[in-house]
Amino acid sequence: MTTRILPVIMSGGSGTRLWPLSREDMPKQLQALTSDASMLVETARRVAGEGDGIEFLPPLVILNAKQVDTARAQLAGNGFPEARFVVEPVGRNTAAVAAAAAELAKATDGADLVLLLPADHFIRDVGSFRSAIGQGSALARSGRLVTFGIEPDQPHTGYGYIRRGDASGPGFDVRAFTEKPDAATATDFLRVGGYYWNAGIFLFAPDAVIDEMHRQCPDVLAAVRKAISGGHQAGVRLDLEAGAFARCPSISFDYAVMEGTDRAAVVPADIGWSDVGSFDALWQIRDKDSAGNAGTGDVNFLDARRCFGFATDTRVVLCGVRDLVVVQTRDAVLVADRNDSQAIKSVVEQLKAEGRTDLL
Repeated sequence: MTTRILPVIMSGGSGTRLWPLSREDMPKQLQALTSDASMLVETARRVAGEGDGIEFLPPLVILNAKQVDTARAQLAGNGFPEARFVVEPVGRNTAAVAAAAAELAKATDGADLVLLLPADHFIRDVGSFRSAIGQGSALARSGRLVTFGIEPDQPHTGYGYIRRGDASGPGFDVRAFTEKPDAATATDFLRVGGYYWNAGIFLFAPDAVIDEMHRQCPDVLAAVRKAISGGHQAGVRLDLEAGAFARCPSISFDYAVMEGTDRAAVVPADIGWSDVGSFDALWQIRDKDSAGNAGTGDVNFLDARRCFGFATDTRVVLCGVRDLVVVQTRDAVLVADRNDSQAIKSVVEQLKAEGRTDLL
C-alpha cells in the first residue's frame, strides 16, 4: 500500500542570525547558500517523487506576502509548477502552521500523512532522510505524532533536545522535550545518552493532530479554521483572513501539542543535518581550504584561519586573522567572531530600535 504524504514547507522566517545576507524580503531560505539552488528548492527536491511505498504530493508552502512571489518563481522554475502557497498575514508560530497543514491536507488533498518541515535546513544525506521518513510513516499511520531526532555530536545550547523512552517499532516513545538547555545540562545529556537534537520536522496523520489540538489548544485550531474559511483563494495561492489569523495564539507546535501528548514518537535520523542557524553553522557545512577558510564571491584569505568570507560586489581580504566572519553586501558590512555569531540577532534588534527598516 502506498502512503500519500503532503510535504508542508514552513518558509516564513527571516533568518536574522544570517544578517546582512538574510533580509525580510529575501531571507536565507530563498538564497543559494548551500548549493546552486535556493534552500527552499533544495527542501522541495528532498520531498518529491515516490518510492519504497511512499508518494510525495506537490508541496504546500506556508510563508508571508513579502516572499511569496519569489518563492513561487523559484519553485516553478525548478520543476514544481504545482506547488501551492498559504500566505500568513502575520507570523503566528508553528502550532498555527500545523493546524493549517492538517486542515488543508484533510480537506483538499486526500493525503494520508503530513510532513511538516522547515525550508531553511541543510541535509547532506537525502537517502537516509527519505529512509527515516519511510520508517516514521508506519508509526504516523497508526496515529503517532512522529518527530525526527538528530544524534548530537556536541553539547549545543541552541537546539531543543528530545529524550527517548521505550522502543516503539522503528522509533521510540518520547519521554521528554527540553528547550535549549544551558551548557552544563547539554553536556550532561550527552554523557547520559538517549537524547537527540530536535530538528523540528514532524510527520502525522491530519486527524491525529486535529484531535490533539481539540484537546490541548482548541483556540489555535478554531482561529486557523476561521482564517482558512474566510481566506481568499486565487489559483495556487490562499491568503488567510487577516483578522481571524491575528487572533490565533502565537505558540510553537512543540509547546502546544507535542509536550502534552501521549502519542509522541521519535525516529533517529543520521542525515547530516544542520539548521544553518548562524554563520558558524554555514561555515561548518561549506567546503574549506587547507587552513579551514570558506568563502563566496571575490574573497581572498592571507594567513587567515577558520574564517568565513562573503562578498557581493567587491574584493574582501581577510589577512592575518582567526575565526572571523566578514560579510559584504550592497549596503552593509558585518565583521564578527565566528564562534559568537549567534549574537548577530542582537544587531537586527538594534537596527529595529533605530528604525533602520532599509537594512532589514
